[in-house]
Amino acid sequence: MPEKPSKLMPAIYGGVIMGAISGIPFLNFINCLCCAGIIFGGFMAVFFYNKDLKPGDPPLMSSDALQLGALAGVFGAITGDILTVILHFALGNIVAGTTGGMIMSMYDRLGILDKMPPEALEQMQEGFKSQALSALAIIPPFIIDPLFGLIGGLIGGSVYKSKGPAAQPPATV
Repeated sequence: MPEKPSKLMPAIYGGVIMGAISGIPFLNFINCLCCAGIIFGGFMAVFFYNKDLKPGDPPLMSSDALQLGALAGVFGAITGDILTVILHFALGNIVAGTTGGMIMSMYDRLGILDKMPPEALEQMQEGFKSQALSALAIIPPFIIDPLFGLIGGLIGGSVYKSKGPAAQPPATV
């Protein structure tokens, strides 16, 4: 029985896609839609793996899709964190300040700032100004990305799963 292709490279490809979507400022807003970018990375890992399957290889199984999605999530968390750190040191608080400004103007238009206590408003503004990179910002992707990568892997597995041989019509006597 032929062996299945390696899952490492498809998982890396899916993880890089996931990390790029999560780590690039403003592109990461895609993840506001139920972690769509992370799910997409898990799906793409299954897509790339399915492309590596040859006609004689064992078919794609749900366990393969789960492994690919979770592995892509780990690589996505690593890639996203590396991109975040690089962009933070390259651009400083420019991105954080721009994002904070967008949030503050949205809150102002909605009238939320008028109802907020002055101390809370001051703390929020200070937080946007001094948004420092901390371990608390780096650790959650290592939990979230593999979980939502699993979902993307399962979706990809259901899309690309082999349907098996066609059903034979019942024999007539």
